[in-house]
Amino acid sequence: MAAPITGVYLDAGDTALIVKLIDAYGDMLSAAGKGRVLGASVVKLRVELERANARVKAHGPSVRASVNPTGGEKVPGQGEIHGLIDSRQAAAILGITPGGVRHRARTGKIGSRRVAGRWAYSLADCERVAAEQAHGLRR
Repeated sequence: MAAPITGVYLDAGDTALIVKLIDAYGDMLSAAGKGRVLGASVVKLRVELERANARVKAHGPSVRASVNPTGGEKVPGQGEIHGLIDSRQAAAILGITPGGVRHRARTGKIGSRRVAGRWAYSLADCERVAAEQAHGLRR
């Protein structure tokens, strides 16, 4: 059984475009008069997207571009194929230290396994946890 989808990956360009579209829609509502404004949930989404984009920019060039998944590795207990990354790469995605990555693996927050004598972490799990953190969700 496939795991449920818990998030969507947007790159910095897509995120910036959505923020511009929300702004344009807000301007259109204002211009139309009659006191129409963006709904609270749309304003909250815009703020979250802008905050996430700022975090990505603070990490320099695309974090995803620096990730080298091994691909084709099966994580025990999971039916799907996941790319595996090292602790430094996982830390960059999560915005934490490599020690924090190891702690999350020990507590079951992200999948891990030994590959050629070194620990590797599930890229999909790291992206899921990062998305949850960006939305203020805890697991």
